[in-house]
Amino acid sequence: MKGKLVLIALVVVSMLFAGCSSNGNNETANNSKGENKGSTTNDGGTAAASKAVWFSTIDFWNPPTTWSTDPKTVQGAITEKTGLTFEFNIPAQDGDTKLNLMLVSGSDFPDVVTVTNDVIVKKLIEADKVWELDEFLKKYDPESHLLSDFPADVKETIIQRDGGFYAFPSHIDSEDARAVYPPTGQFYVDLVDYGSNNGLLVNEKLLTEAGLTLDDIKTEEGLLAAYQKVKELDLKVDGAPVIPLLVDGKGFQDSTLSFLQDSFGAMPVDKDGNYRDKLLAPETKEALNFLYKAQKGGFFEPGQMTVDNAAVKADIASGRVFTFIGNTANTSFQVNDYWTSSGAVLSDAGAKPTLGKNKRAGGGWMKTFISKSTKEPEKLAKWLSFMSSKEGMLLHIYGFEGIHYTLDGNGQLVKTEQGLKDAEQYMTTGVSAFWPFHHTSFSYGAQQAPTEETDKQAVTANRVQAAFGKSEETEIYNNAAFNLPSDLFDPNSKFANDELQMKAYKEAQIAKTIMAKNDADFTKLYDEMIVQLKKLGIEELDKERNKYVQEKNTEYGVNVKGINS
Repeated sequence: MKGKLVLIALVVVSMLFAGCSSNGNNETANNSKGENKGSTTNDGGTAAASKAVWFSTIDFWNPPTTWSTDPKTVQGAITEKTGLTFEFNIPAQDGDTKLNLMLVSGSDFPDVVTVTNDVIVKKLIEADKVWELDEFLKKYDPESHLLSDFPADVKETIIQRDGGFYAFPSHIDSEDARAVYPPTGQFYVDLVDYGSNNGLLVNEKLLTEAGLTLDDIKTEEGLLAAYQKVKELDLKVDGAPVIPLLVDGKGFQDSTLSFLQDSFGAMPVDKDGNYRDKLLAPETKEALNFLYKAQKGGFFEPGQMTVDNAAVKADIASGRVFTFIGNTANTSFQVNDYWTSSGAVLSDAGAKPTLGKNKRAGGGWMKTFISKSTKEPEKLAKWLSFMSSKEGMLLHIYGFEGIHYTLDGNGQLVKTEQGLKDAEQYMTTGVSAFWPFHHTSFSYGAQQAPTEETDKQAVTANRVQAAFGKSEETEIYNNAAFNLPSDLFDPNSKFANDELQMKAYKEAQIAKTIMAKNDADFTKLYDEMIVQLKKLGIEELDKERNKYVQEKNTEYGVNVKGINS
């Protein structure tokens, strides 16, 4: 996840978190079953459905493991329209490695491939394993809407990244896309302009029980004092002690620490606009010091820094967490409406909070490719066109009209209770399960803006995820140029080797620094880290990264400078 600000724009608001959560599935392969064994042909007859293999490296994406061909199911309706059923191959771990082995082994290659890693993207293209999509569609579905209405700004981003329009992107959200599908309300404007996955979750019930308000915890000093009060009150939920602070498991450095860095004003550039690793920003020391103080005060257990996402979600669901700092999208917090947020945690040093938002059209979180070796190119072309069409998106994102959703007087989609329920159970129902084809702008333009009455989970989600960006103190900047490619350095170069060494050292030293025994030990460990990183060549790496950043700033017409240190 290095260099990514997640993910950004998310799609069906009530499924905002499913698309980024880690459910820890086993490797899955499914078989088709159901009443309808074929697809309807133009003359009213029935043609046999063909099976395609869909491989994904995203281990926490859990589409239905059994593909039903019953046309009353989402999967069956897709089969009826396209003549395809799917067998999913989703390794529980090391999906990138397994895909690499497929590339070099010459073994049977899947028909459809979905990945997130840009390095894997380049390998697929260089190996000539996947179609350029315009070429593919012109050959096998020349009437496809994608040849005329795909958002131009998104396509430009993909072509600049990959050298051609090879990948179909998930979660499309851009100016061109919003011109076709304008947001139906301010709710969605807030998500686009202010939404951020990393943040501070606050349990409003426990906040009230402790005699505190959101204003009491808006500062670094105030939040630590609140932790101390909660601890002294010895609050309990169902007989179990309240957890003052929950950090984001073994991924806390990419989320918990990252949010605190942003909240305390760290930026990836100095005041002259030159790239600088955020660890070298003085504000990072304050972020680490906050976690050290929380650890020293017994406000969170050190073991939290080693658990997986399932354990984090279980703690959030227990109701005994007072605050959580990290990637809120991985917690399913929105299921309970008592969660809120105070937004930014204001630095005791007086620095302004900063939030990087990519103002440029994205090229997709999940990237889906069509294999050149597939035996069903015509059907896959029709399938690609259908899944990305308005009809297809209404089906696979929302389900069936009259059952899962209705349309109001303005033609805006309103989810039914059954629709909300089946979307939560997407792993079995198929409703909202096909994340690679989720389209954020479409959803924000199709759905009625949620209210407490129509979609309480979505309102809860927005209240929390837009809080940091909407804080009046927060400075939002365009971070488009700072999304460094994972293969910026040649893998055989000294820079790449140095980067790997630094990554391992950072992870170990950050944990040690947070676990310092006293203030003097904290300062010593922090200073050692900065000295060692410089010895390992972090400043030389930053100079190379800066060349890329300045090139992209010029290309994008962006000029970002540090506003604090």
